[in-house]
Amino acid sequence: MSKDIRLVGLDLDGTVLNQRHEITQRTKEAIGQAIARGCLVIPATGRPLRGIPKEFLEIPGVDYAVTANGATVIDVKSKQVVLKYWLTRAQVKQAFESAKGLYRVFDVFVGGSGYSEQRNLEKVEEWAPKGMAGYMKQSRKAVKDIYAFIEQQEEFEKCTMFFTEESKRKEARRILEELDLFEVVSSAENNLELSAKSAHKGTALLGLAKMLNLQDEQVMACGDSENDREMLKSVGLGVAMGNASDSIKELADWVTDTNEQDGVAKALEKFVLC
Repeated sequence: MSKDIRLVGLDLDGTVLNQRHEITQRTKEAIGQAIARGCLVIPATGRPLRGIPKEFLEIPGVDYAVTANGATVIDVKSKQVVLKYWLTRAQVKQAFESAKGLYRVFDVFVGGSGYSEQRNLEKVEEWAPKGMAGYMKQSRKAVKDIYAFIEQQEEFEKCTMFFTEESKRKEARRILEELDLFEVVSSAENNLELSAKSAHKGTALLGLAKMLNLQDEQVMACGDSENDREMLKSVGLGVAMGNASDSIKELADWVTDTNEQDGVAKALEKFVLC
């Protein structure tokens, strides 16, 4: 079922990565084969560059990465930012103050890394999403005072809040959405992620496609969660994982198998390697 797909953006958690946070051999081979066919396959993730598994970035031909929910598109080899949709210091400070008292952890992404307070990283098991404590430690650098760190920066890729009570997360989301300053999404059961208004993975992927002289119809994406919603709606071919929620599946053009059953590989085999 060839559709002349030339650019594929792949979400990581719940999509490329299985429940053990691994890329299976079949998936790695499918990515490599698609690249050999002349299709650019890249990560399109909420993670910072620092948090993307090396085994994905080191696949020959993975030249770019969409990171921080589409805030940044980076050239993997040179580490140069080629597209950016970033938050200002004033916006991040407003988010920090508006939801203060509701979140357990507030952290920010700057320069391809997450930053979180040392005291929070020391107790990461108390707030990290299930199975993600190790990733949180690996993807974030420790600072003594996150607000003082914010004061020292000019621009931010995104900011993230983690909650220990669902009622507080809902209240924070209401407050932040009413400000109408951010893209507010969630990629885990206890977090909120804030990006610049109208910045999402779809914006970034289509921006990269335009830079590469590709049409929107030549772009495919795979994802499973709320922070993939706009990406799947925007691209020429949106593929939802079998483990995605019903609302994500309903907006997709096609639903593949789960991340435990090589769903990404099967999508590449159907639409790129056919």
